[in-house]
Formats: sequence, structure tokens, C-alpha cells
Amino acid sequence: ICTPPLAQQLLPQSIATLRRRLPDAPCSLLSQPTREIVRSLLLRESDLGLSLHDPDHADIHCQVIAQGKLQLLAPHGWLQPKQKYISLQDLAGQSMVGLEGHDPLSPALDHKLHALRPAPVVHTRVQTHQMMRSMVEAGEGLAIVDPFTALGARSAGLDACPLAPAVPINLYALTLKNGEPALAIQALLDIVTEQAAAMLSS
Repeated sequence: ICTPPLAQQLLPQSIATLRRRLPDAPCSLLSQPTREIVRSLLLRESDLGLSLHDPDHADIHCQVIAQGKLQLLAPHGWLQPKQKYISLQDLAGQSMVGLEGHDPLSPALDHKLHALRPAPVVHTRVQTHQMMRSMVEAGEGLAIVDPFTALGARSAGLDACPLAPAVPINLYALTLKNGEPALAIQALLDIVTEQAAAMLSS
């Protein structure tokens, strides 16, 4: 079970790799916000959660398995050719797509964006990073997204680059404390860790 940004590329590819190694291992992939992942783990409905947030829960073991950087998503041609990063100050006054809900990627970043003068203009708020990407594709403005969403968007033709100064973001594996992961779960976790590192270094 994972948060929506991880269900687009990282988990499908990881599960396909697991299937080649363990053809008979049963597997279900669900996408939920972090609080629902925690609930599912506590009820033993799921064995492994993957999130871009640390739930800070006493009964959940939280392990950092990869780290990336938040990315700006923009319509094709908005960034300069070969532009390596975008300064936060360059977002002052820009039209941006906002994120609703309980999973802000970086409260500190939100504070910095609100402090820009003129502040970015947010006319539309959506629920997931995939929806943010779709709104950027529709010409609704710029968006700040996780690196996994940015990777898929870049391959589809959108512009993407990291913010400067960089805003790091962790990928967490969530499991019940004192639980012993099954062989297939440990294998999947190893694969996800490898795949995430490969994606984030590309």
C-alpha cells in the first residue's frame, strides 16, 4: 500500500520485478494517503506501506529507503534549455496549482512560498500529485511535486527541474513494529529501494 505518487511508476515496476523473482507470490497494490496506510498496517490489512511522509506513530517502524528533491513542473518550453534548477524567487507572482489534503510535502516550503512578494497565485487546488501534473499539462500553471511524479511528467514532455536551494524529500518504508516481514515483503522492499535509487539518480 502506498501514497498516490508511488503508484504510478515505482511500485508497478517493482512488483513486476518481484513477479519475475517469485512468480507465485500473491500481491495487492493499493493507493492511500499516509494516515490510511498507518490504519491499514495497524489493522494488519497490509504488510508494507510506502510513503513520502513520516507518520511519527509509536507502533509503526519508519525506515528511510531513498531521498530525492522536490521538483518544479512546468509546461514544455517554460524552462530554459538545459536549465538545471529553479530559484524559489523565480516563482514570485506565478500562477501555480495547489495541493489539498493532509499530506503537504514540505510545510517549510509552503511557508517560504507564502512569503514571496508578490506571492504565487493559486486558483486551483487538487488532491494528488498526478492531478497536479494533469493541471500543468492543461496549462493551469506551475506545480511543485515529488521527484517520482516529475520523472513521469518529464518523460511525457513537461519541463521539470529541482528547486534551489534544494528541498529534500524522503521515501519511507512503513511496517508494524516488532513484526517479522515475510520473504516476499522483504524481497519487494529490497527491489523498491534499488528501483527508487535508480529513478532518482537518472
